[in-house]
Amino acid sequence: MKWIKFLTNNKIPYYIYKLKKEDFIILNNIKNKNKNIIIILSGTIFITKVFPNKESLPIAILNKNNILIKNNKELRIYYKIIALEKTYILTLDLFILKQNKVHTLFRMNILNAYKKTIEQYEVINNIMSQKNIKNRILQLIFNICLRFGQIKNQQIFIPFQLSNKNIAILTGTSTNTVSKIMKKIYNKNIIKNLNKKVIFLDNIFNLDLK
Repeated sequence: MKWIKFLTNNKIPYYIYKLKKEDFIILNNIKNKNKNIIIILSGTIFITKVFPNKESLPIAILNKNNILIKNNKELRIYYKIIALEKTYILTLDLFILKQNKVHTLFRMNILNAYKKTIEQYEVINNIMSQKNIKNRILQLIFNICLRFGQIKNQQIFIPFQLSNKNIAILTGTSTNTVSKIMKKIYNKNIIKNLNKKVIFLDNIFNLDLK
């Protein structure tokens, strides 16, 4: 991988972590005040911002080559990274990176990857701006299909399991509400669930969203 190759060649220390599905990492500013860069090498994760009252706000769904920069100045607020599938992430200290003479091309790769990450923040912001919960859930699933979907026999499959619990977190609602809405969606054949594991769209052109 290009990130590992560059860091190894330039003798810049880094760490790689493996996350299994539903594993999570907490990012806070209590123990480590350094700015860390987190690069997703493979897999898919989503991030939530957790407030002191334990309420959470979905931030983004990220995958390969997206970048996070840990710079949390609010001690009572933390970020939670949750894996939707098996994921490998790389972390390194931004201060150490600045101390090294980093090639301009590598800096550009960092900036381009971070720009694409910011775009994913906007996607979740647009979803959360929907007042109707059903529309919020549908927009989330459609965006995931557009970004990650795999086409087989004129059907669009989401390549990882998207549980009602995770849909609830990503749309800012309760699991019970998601379960009720998803049941109605399945009954109308808007979206189908294969063996309760894989969500897929049978024919996107015949959707009835009412």
